[in-house]
Amino acid sequence: MRIHTVASTLILMACADLAGCAKADERLPPEVTTAVAHDFNEGDAVRTAAHYADDAQILPPRHSAIDGRPAITAFFKANIDKYISFGNYTNWSVVRGDMAIEQGVYNVRNVRIGENVEAGKYIRIWKKIDGTWKLYRDMFSPDSGMSGAVSVAPEEVTPSENRPMK
Repeated sequence: MRIHTVASTLILMACADLAGCAKADERLPPEVTTAVAHDFNEGDAVRTAAHYADDAQILPPRHSAIDGRPAITAFFKANIDKYISFGNYTNWSVVRGDMAIEQGVYNVRNVRIGENVEAGKYIRIWKKIDGTWKLYRDMFSPDSGMSGAVSVAPEEVTPSENRPMK
């Protein structure tokens, strides 16, 4: 618990420092912040994972960290489905040198039944590598009451069924 508190404090200090120094032109452009969702919705796990640095981590809730691009690619291969769409909206971002922080909200939609099945918030840390923005850390958490409802099983009949995500 102490490590969690220290880490949270350091992250908040970094955010406060970066936010105070950011100018309007020091924000991540939308084509960067929406690229993962775009390629996910195109069904391309390899291209989706290519937005992550080689040493990146995805830090999902109730799951161990997903370390490195090969594991991230496998994660997307297991979770991309033609009946699921993913969208995100950046509420705030700041760039300082070759590092950036982005905070926003996301939603997952089951297009088969026409319903959002998960909504939540995220924070991302980006690194500019060879002139290209790459995700270095990606942490998200679903809002209560919706997680676990992501399902695209062919036998799905009603939107109220609750099946675990792949």
